Amino acid sequence: MLRASRLSVIATASVTIALVAAATVALASDEHRGESFRGSAEQLPVLRAAVRPGRIDHVMVIDLENKGFNTTFGPTSPAVYLNTVLRSKGQLVEHYYATGHLSLDNYISQVSGQAPNGVTQLDCIGAPYGNVTPGNDDPNPSTNPGQVVGQGCVYPAPAPGRHGAPTIADQLDAIHHPDPVTHRAAWRSYNEDMGNDVARDGGTPDPSGGTTCAHPPLGGTDHTQAATATDQFAMRHSPFLWFHSTIDNQAECNANVVPLGRLGADGRPVATGHLASDLARRRTTPRFSFVTPNLCNDAHDAPCKGPDSEGGTAGGLISADRWLRHWMPLILHSPAYESGTMLVVVTFDEADVNPSDPDFTSSCCYEQPGPNTVAPGLPGRTLNTAPGGGKTGALLLNKRFIKPGSLNTTGHYNHYSALRSYEDLLGLTTGWTDGLGHLGFAAAPGLVPFGPDVFNRHT
Repeated sequence: MLRASRLSVIATASVTIALVAAATVALASDEHRGESFRGSAEQLPVLRAAVRPGRIDHVMVIDLENKGFNTTFGPTSPAVYLNTVLRSKGQLVEHYYATGHLSLDNYISQVSGQAPNGVTQLDCIGAPYGNVTPGNDDPNPSTNPGQVVGQGCVYPAPAPGRHGAPTIADQLDAIHHPDPVTHRAAWRSYNEDMGNDVARDGGTPDPSGGTTCAHPPLGGTDHTQAATATDQFAMRHSPFLWFHSTIDNQAECNANVVPLGRLGADGRPVATGHLASDLARRRTTPRFSFVTPNLCNDAHDAPCKGPDSEGGTAGGLISADRWLRHWMPLILHSPAYESGTMLVVVTFDEADVNPSDPDFTSSCCYEQPGPNTVAPGLPGRTLNTAPGGGKTGALLLNKRFIKPGSLNTTGHYNHYSALRSYEDLLGLTTGWTDGLGHLGFAAAPGLVPFGPDVFNRHT
């Protein structure tokens, strides 16, 4: 990972570029106040998440797969636990949107603000695990803030003279330095089944089982595109593995991109697994965590190649709901969550790839396609030539600032505005793309982070 001195040079250069640019913005909406604003990028209001830094110390993102809002949260949804028990504890945000199709580009956008390119939007299927080339900084920061130009799978690290593609992990490393001995950082990525088959996944053997930092060598082949009966890990659903700033620091990658853990005979997460062990104490709970169920439990496969959390193979929302039923009690009874200092976000990478579903082609928040593709929807097809990955909805849970059982039909958010929100909440408020702590398209002028419509319970 990069150290603070190196990052400050990059951040200062990025700030200078962003502030001197005066691109005209057709319309930016301050949805916190219901107002509209017309003017240049320099004049747009600075919008921050409605809860100030320090009140929420932990953010956990749980990504499920390929379901639109009506499919997941409609009256015929098979996700009964999600729609009853969990909904009663948090807020359902109806107008939450993905940023592209297929999967990988959405995962990348959630941690870096990078828009799709023609390879990531096809999940790097058939492409080598290789560099985004040429990987140059976009020369038009007012239009494409913080974007990297090129095609490929693995994004360049920041370096003197270029912003590259940092992630929220780099941001946290810059102010919360990883432990020099254990390399534990303020962030962690938990990946179900990662390294069950080391020959398939790669990685470094982990004492708890599986492997850490599992990816092929540069130029190699990703063998995790399809599940097997004993290993249902998908590397394309593990976002930090697609950034040089993570994988080039082997020790830190090993310490922080780790297997999720497993369930015991009683159906509860085994205490020695990484997630269960970390959540046992507030001080070991990461400030930012990204949780990736396997291809069966994230609703991707149906039927599944291997068993779900209850031994079945139905897949889809049935198996995703079973996973939530077994893992969410651990999360919601953790000391960090019980204290009110943790925000948990349960969402989906994208809506169903179904042109007859209106959720499929929708987007929000003045999303731009970025410099590397004109069709973040589905390249080479006419189904979706505009930005956006469809309306997925999101369930947000926090004991202190969110009214349990509430429904939000007024706010409009996407993966970029969610990243902006996480940065604000975690005190990442200076430097980087816009000088205000935001990365890539999370720094888009006028982009609205989670406001009082989300944090609707003030204590």
